[in-house]
Amino acid sequence: GPAVGDTFQAVRRHQYDDPLAAPGEADLTAHVDFGTLGETARSVGARTRPLLSQGAFLARLGLSERATSLARGKDATTGEALERAVERLASPTGMGEIFKVLAVSAPGLALAVFDADDPEKA
Repeated sequence: GPAVGDTFQAVRRHQYDDPLAAPGEADLTAHVDFGTLGETARSVGARTRPLLSQGAFLARLGLSERATSLARGKDATTGEALERAVERLASPTGMGEIFKVLAVSAPGLALAVFDADDPEKA
């Protein structure tokens, strides 16, 4: 829903930063009113899917499998760092539930990551 305050933020080196200070070096986030965004998209003929949490989205994209592949043949420290990164990005206690993903597409366009639960839409 609607938010008050800094709705566009940057995080660089685990600290809040000016979003324009270091282009490409900071993670940018924005508070988004997904309800209004979805309504607007549908009003011009676009198709929206139900919101996914970041954790569910990354899981459907194969985050665990990718991390396992990246860790293969690496030392224990690297493997543990990858595990922590996956946990931070996808865990309900990390960023996995805080951040959301909305898919907007042309009507009739299948998006496997979003349509996986609905065989009629896949």
